[in-house]
Amino acid sequence: MFKTLTKTALIISASLMAHAALAMPVLKPSIVVDTKVVTVGDMFDNAGIHAETALFRSPAPGTVGAVPLTSVHLAAQRAGFTNYDTAGLSQVRVERAGVKIDANFVNQLVNDELINRQLLLEGETAKIRLNTALKGLFADGASDNPVMVLDFEVGPETRTFAARLALSGHKQPLRVDGRIDIMVQAPFITQSISKGEILKLSDIEMRPASEQVIRAQGPVLLVDLVGKSLTRSLRSGSPIRISDVAEPDVINRNDLVTLYFKKGALTLTVKAKALQSAAIDEPVTVLNLMSNKPIQGIVSGAGTVTIPSGPAKIAAAN
Repeated sequence: MFKTLTKTALIISASLMAHAALAMPVLKPSIVVDTKVVTVGDMFDNAGIHAETALFRSPAPGTVGAVPLTSVHLAAQRAGFTNYDTAGLSQVRVERAGVKIDANFVNQLVNDELINRQLLLEGETAKIRLNTALKGLFADGASDNPVMVLDFEVGPETRTFAARLALSGHKQPLRVDGRIDIMVQAPFITQSISKGEILKLSDIEMRPASEQVIRAQGPVLLVDLVGKSLTRSLRSGSPIRISDVAEPDVINRNDLVTLYFKKGALTLTVKAKALQSAAIDEPVTVLNLMSNKPIQGIVSGAGTVTIPSGPAKIAAAN
């Protein structure tokens, strides 16, 4: 019985293989090619031995065309390919892939050239502004080198560039030129925050910003911002300048504080009320609760003020 089952399985397998080999070629509704010629295998499923046979030229790189069924019939007939299923189609969408030559492409090309010439420092990128917009340009994506840089000139002082490019599939070189803006990483606020709030790391996002603007405002590092207090309210997406932050207040107006004077083993303390808010190491005026007179000291910690002039001033204020 085992031999009978094995024989039956072999017969079924052979039958399926023969059916697959004889499967009717079926016209595809849409194809994408990256070569100059559309073949039978591109246009039909189950093309068999005719798969590599050319039918017609493909459209230009980066473009799309609609081939009517009558044209498919004529091209297939010329190729000796006549037995197929049209799948009820009236036309076939044919797209030819290509390398899009636009501002983004040129921007990356300029960055690569500047890096190769060591004109970009670590952390810097280039953002270009083309003098003439590029529209609908594609290079042949099937080429080993779709775009070749023939000439590249850059003016480091004027921050301008000019390049001549050879595009695969195009007879004439393409000339592009424009201006270069050097970008550096700079801090931006991730959500709207009110004046006086303390910045957290999650409130800050590093993004590219114009190096010239950052240089004019002064560079800002994350360590200069995290844990600091905002000196003004900032909207989400706003850049953060060093002048936008300050040390957070550790004493607020009307807080009860302790005045300290230390000299050797001697420590004098007096209770007082803060007349203003202040951060560590900032001067602050407080009201001596014993004498009800104002006195000025330096904030040395949360709720503590140091009197730099010593007990004479404390005594004078008593």
